[in-house]
Amino acid sequence: MTEAASCACTPLLYSLGALAALLLATWAHVAFWRRKLSTPIAYDEEHRVPLPDGSWCELRRLKPTTPSDLPPVMMVHGIAINHRNLDPRTDVSIARTMRDTGRDVWLLTLRSGRWDLTARERHRIDFANLAHHDIPEAVKMVRANTGAQQIDYLGFSMGGMLAYASIGHTVPLEHIRRVVIMGSPGFVGAVLPGTRFAALIGQFWKPVVPSRFFNGLFAFVAEIIRSPVQHLFVNPDNCLPGLLHTFMVDATADIPGPLAMNMVQWAAIDGKVRMDHEPVLPRLKEVTVPALFMVGGADRLGTPKSLHAAFEAWGGPKKYVLLAKSEGYVADYGHMDMVTGPRAPEEVFAPIIHFLAENVPFAAESA
Repeated sequence: MTEAASCACTPLLYSLGALAALLLATWAHVAFWRRKLSTPIAYDEEHRVPLPDGSWCELRRLKPTTPSDLPPVMMVHGIAINHRNLDPRTDVSIARTMRDTGRDVWLLTLRSGRWDLTARERHRIDFANLAHHDIPEAVKMVRANTGAQQIDYLGFSMGGMLAYASIGHTVPLEHIRRVVIMGSPGFVGAVLPGTRFAALIGQFWKPVVPSRFFNGLFAFVAEIIRSPVQHLFVNPDNCLPGLLHTFMVDATADIPGPLAMNMVQWAAIDGKVRMDHEPVLPRLKEVTVPALFMVGGADRLGTPKSLHAAFEAWGGPKKYVLLAKSEGYVADYGHMDMVTGPRAPEEVFAPIIHFLAENVPFAAESA
């Protein structure tokens, strides 16, 4: 190699070395904070649920010490998260609070919430796929393992949207006794700029959204630095100290490209949630099971207006609860703080447990 060629290569080698060092430091940073902030918790049973298309989802069971005669409760998380969405810590958990009242609780991890997805699996995960396979197979397994004819269903965010799509369609209506919907929009709005452009690109390229990586990258400063993006997901003034850190490393998951594009394309067209190209809200008039709808007054993802659209479409007895200061609550709840807020056990969990109690009479309400 000539001296001139050697001199020309030196800056490139330095640049590649600097890039490699930066990538290694970033990986070490994320790995360190994940270990530092993570709070592992145990379950009584863990099940892999085989799915017809060759993939699987997961169920985790919390068995009560003194069981009640009430049916099991299946809880379904939202997008970009997993079962820890509804069980972030043992001291703040709607799942464990409900278990302590005698309910048999089953936490579903949709395949979209798994950390061990293969590239092939990621490319096949969309909303219709979850509604056609994950939800009905999970319901089937809970019923088979408990002997229950019916279950109660609690859906958070996308978990409730999947209820709109599946109950009475891919899940027989007679298998569901009562439903709780938490922050689940009936239509999807554009929450970030560039939605139409992203929808156009999504026709040709559906990249994975690496939300778990970015949450791990910034989790250590989540309660120090406030950002506009953070306010999309939570009201940071309404979270227990330390819980947001743990939530970001334990509960978050990447968003498979096809699933992310579902949301983006719905927002870019008309906002209507669809399964198999058909809007899901019109079929809700045939769903006659009682339902409780809860939404935060400051929720920017499942906004009160978008959730109310689903409430109005629901055909059975129903109740709508707005978690806002104007309604007498301690705060205007955001999206995630419905399950992480300091007063969530009294203001959110307790009404849900009351609603799902068999001996509580229920009459239709409007809002």
